[in-house]
Amino acid sequence: MNKILIGLAVFCYTTAFSQVTDGVISKEKPQTVYSIAKEVKEISWYETQLKLWKAEIDMNNKNGEAWTNYYLASRALKNLSAHNSDEKKKYVALCAQIVTDVQKAMPNTFDAYYLAYSETGVGGPVENLKKAEAINANDPRILDDLMIRYLVDGNNPKFEEYAVKLFETNEMPVAMLSWGYNLLSELDENAVLFTCGDNDTYSAWIVSAAKKFRKDVTVVNTSLIHIDDYRKRVLEEMGYPALEVTASDETPDGWKLKSKAIYDHFFNGKRPVYVATTAIELFEEDYGDKLFLTGLAYKYSTSGFDNESVVRRNYEKRYLLDYLKEVFAYNIGDLKGEEFNGTYLPSMILLYQQYARSEETAKMTELQVLLLKIAEQNGRQNEVIELLSNTEKPTLMLSAVLDLKELEKNMIKVKGNVYMDRYETTQGDYNRFLQNLKRSGNNAQYSACLYDSTQWTKKFPYAGNDPMVELYHWHPAYVTYPVVNISYESAKAYCEWLTKQYNLQRKRTYTQVVFRLPTQEEWRTAAGSGNPKAITPFPNNQIKNASGCYLGNIQTSPGRYFDDGGFHMVKVSSYNPNERGFFNTLGNVAEMTSTKGKVIGGSWYNLFEDCTFDKTMDISGPDPGVGFRVVMEIIEE
Repeated sequence: MNKILIGLAVFCYTTAFSQVTDGVISKEKPQTVYSIAKEVKEISWYETQLKLWKAEIDMNNKNGEAWTNYYLASRALKNLSAHNSDEKKKYVALCAQIVTDVQKAMPNTFDAYYLAYSETGVGGPVENLKKAEAINANDPRILDDLMIRYLVDGNNPKFEEYAVKLFETNEMPVAMLSWGYNLLSELDENAVLFTCGDNDTYSAWIVSAAKKFRKDVTVVNTSLIHIDDYRKRVLEEMGYPALEVTASDETPDGWKLKSKAIYDHFFNGKRPVYVATTAIELFEEDYGDKLFLTGLAYKYSTSGFDNESVVRRNYEKRYLLDYLKEVFAYNIGDLKGEEFNGTYLPSMILLYQQYARSEETAKMTELQVLLLKIAEQNGRQNEVIELLSNTEKPTLMLSAVLDLKELEKNMIKVKGNVYMDRYETTQGDYNRFLQNLKRSGNNAQYSACLYDSTQWTKKFPYAGNDPMVELYHWHPAYVTYPVVNISYESAKAYCEWLTKQYNLQRKRTYTQVVFRLPTQEEWRTAAGSGNPKAITPFPNNQIKNASGCYLGNIQTSPGRYFDDGGFHMVKVSSYNPNERGFFNTLGNVAEMTSTKGKVIGGSWYNLFEDCTFDKTMDISGPDPGVGFRVVMEIIEE
């Protein structure tokens, strides 16, 4: 169980650390390290702090503040490292080692107990947290841990006590608490509210406890509800039937299956259910067509309702919005507060449209001021200005969660400022695009970009392909397989969407990029490992290796598909890449180019001689053997 944690401040230790560079001694002071839930810095900053605080420990290994900051820097680097990367593994090991070392250096101290509990979190043993509480129950570093612990243990009075302490110590920024108040204010009586992280969950808990506001609402954190005893008690207190889930949390598939069983149980219950805008990514794939935006949340409904009127009611009668104009306070988490302000944009755009249609000019003008301010905070000025100036009903594209490190890592240089993805675009990639269109309310483009699953049986009218019509585009087993059965226009729309999404990300490497389909020359250069005249990615153009194994996914002879190990398409990471690192440039799926109707590289149902790079094939629409991969062109470093 991953611990949900909001980083709490520790005092900055001010002893200088000396470094020698080219014979010159420079002094740099270590700085306070906060949890990334509260403040996110560049990776290089955390690496520097790791060294600085380690130097403090080397001078005095009884310095509890140094140990805390050293650990928090290591944990931040762990959390910011790519999944399963060597860097992540290194910092996972370092975090564990720090906990061991501080226990040896400072046994039976608050700092040793605090860091030991931080490493295991709410899913681990509680003894260390209890020992830290016995030493100093008011240390701000453990207030949130104690709040969560007492909630999970069913001690509601103590849970509320620590929620109030977090409010009184100003651990959360005003903007976040105000956001939590408005979120709670829009919900129906006795509602269930799903949240997913530290800030969205804590803001609702703290406001409810400290202001005795909306005590009827049950806030369900999507991680905590996986704890079996806690879930059983929550359901019992709500009057819901018990739920037994057999799926394990130990694997991603198990976690997903367990989550869906839990969500279904709540959605099918008696109470109104909402999903906070911050958590919608977890629900949109399975429930997107039943979740309706009401402001800062989406309400679950099987029949639909006039959600636009509810949005208007919330802004005009329930929300307190003065803090969006100006905040007369400072908190280290203010930038996080501004990010949360961005969750107002979709419903504000919806409300602005209502005002425009009813010619309520004064209200339009007042709302426009807030829209533009929030857009500026979130780097979306141009998009919002374009939407406000559109005379037709505009749609705001909501930000999607992109794994920037993985995306950028997969881009291999072709030439100059042009890079191409080592993999074909996957079902998972494309489904994320479709769900973002749906969540943004862009229904027309969503419908236009949907797969044409009927192409499976139109192209291959035999019973063996019937399951592919129903399964291929939606079943999780195919999430890393290449997307097929989409139009050229849909592939271009995906590239345009990815361009916008990348350029919205705050932590991107490049200032501005454009994603697009490759030209035939670019594709051939990449597929030929730098040689645009190469006709295959294989040594001596042989489709088999010395052992007689096929090196690509093709039709091995007329009517035979499985000899190469794949009856239809295979995962985009299958077989060996070419010398440059590009996978499946011959076979698997033929790939679209920037010239409409021209595809190259052949597919699982083409013979080897039809797949070579000196040939192109013509297509007229969606096809079960045609996909694409993207080019990233860097416009501004």
